Amino acid sequence: MSILKLTCIALLAAAVAFTFSGCGESTDEAAETIDDPGVSITVVSSSDVHGWIEMTLSQAPPSMAEAGFDNTWLLFEGGTLLRFSGMDGKWSAYSLEDLSNVIDFDLIGETPAFITESEYLVFNHNSCDAVSEALPEGFSPMELEISNDDIAVLSTDGDLAIMEEDGFTVYGASEELNPLGDLHRIGPDWIFRLEGGGLALFDPSVALWQFEDSPEGDILASSDNILFIGVNDTIYVRTLPGEWNYHSDGHLFDGGLVLTENGISTVMSPGEIIAEPPSFEPARLFAMSSFQQPVWAIDDLGIAVYTGLGTVETNLPYYETQRVSCSMAGQSSTGMQGSAESVNDIIQAGSATFRIYESVSIRPDPFTEFSTEGRDARRTLDIISVEEFRLVGITLDPVGGDQAMVEDGIGVPYVLYEGTVLANNSHVAEITSNEVIVIQDVIVDYSARGGGETTIPTIYSLRLHEEGGL
Repeated sequence: MSILKLTCIALLAAAVAFTFSGCGESTDEAAETIDDPGVSITVVSSSDVHGWIEMTLSQAPPSMAEAGFDNTWLLFEGGTLLRFSGMDGKWSAYSLEDLSNVIDFDLIGETPAFITESEYLVFNHNSCDAVSEALPEGFSPMELEISNDDIAVLSTDGDLAIMEEDGFTVYGASEELNPLGDLHRIGPDWIFRLEGGGLALFDPSVALWQFEDSPEGDILASSDNILFIGVNDTIYVRTLPGEWNYHSDGHLFDGGLVLTENGISTVMSPGEIIAEPPSFEPARLFAMSSFQQPVWAIDDLGIAVYTGLGTVETNLPYYETQRVSCSMAGQSSTGMQGSAESVNDIIQAGSATFRIYESVSIRPDPFTEFSTEGRDARRTLDIISVEEFRLVGITLDPVGGDQAMVEDGIGVPYVLYEGTVLANNSHVAEITSNEVIVIQDVIVDYSARGGGETTIPTIYSLRLHEEGGL
């Protein structure tokens, strides 16, 4: 094997697009008062802290993606590799400019491995180098599959190159094959789909090729050593070699997830919803190993992730996107003072909507005409929460009134004025030369303790950089 040194840039971005500040100081006395079981806290918004974060990227979405137990890897055209760490929820970026023409990649444990037209490479993100192994001469790779420590590469003519102690060994069937891909490992067999329906199975321990019938489906997936085929919005399960029965309805994805109008489930438990359906039709849907959250979705507009509040760092270092952070009633959503239970309802209710936006610095004139094409139709302002907005421009007009141009997560523009009413008991209080101040009224009810209601204002600040970027 050879060592290929790759240019590596490990970045953790820190830009913050919105700053949400609690009104007043947080004191121990205040924490004790809210801790009292006789006090209830009400905010006019959803209390569900799980939701989709949608990332609309200025460049093309990732061309390939894989998830392990602790890491998710996204590969972009041009050699940019992003790693999401499930251990701390943060992103790192690596520049693999010397690694071109990647055909497919998979994970060995938590480590990404790639195939190009001529090589198989394993990337070490700690040392930023890759160990490579040449593919057999004349072999035309199509797909890489890694099962535990076993490695196989499927060629465009149906041959399999299997990694053995002294390198790759090529195994070809005696008949001509037209593979569609979807390479899987079930027991001793490597299995892939064929054009026109049917499966090819190869057992390298005895060098045995076998073929069997199957529905002519859209995707072949495996889970717990069971094969499934998705045909339109119907899923069939392999019960015996060559025998397939109806399993469930839904759109099957290669990672074993199933999408229906009711939500996302696993192919092994199609009725058990693990995530809400995204607002768009994903081209790719996958989850961390063992179907843990986060759940990732990719389409031609960008990336989305279904997760809980605070579990994913909403800063993509390569794309200069910004994150939404929040402080409610004097309590920060990270590093909270006092009892977490005392402010849990406030944090959950006030921060249920959270999104990522592309940097405004790519649009020099925010008040030019905006395209309203996107995933959602234009909505009325009184149903949109401030967390959904990105500030892109401000005009100070003493005659007609100061105004601020904002965008929602899909790029639909809106104009805000002082006094504009937004969702969740909030309104625009002031517009300055570089800032929009929004106030939300959080109602604290002390009636159970013999008192009345108190309104605690929460201040949200949407700011522009002095030079027009964030």
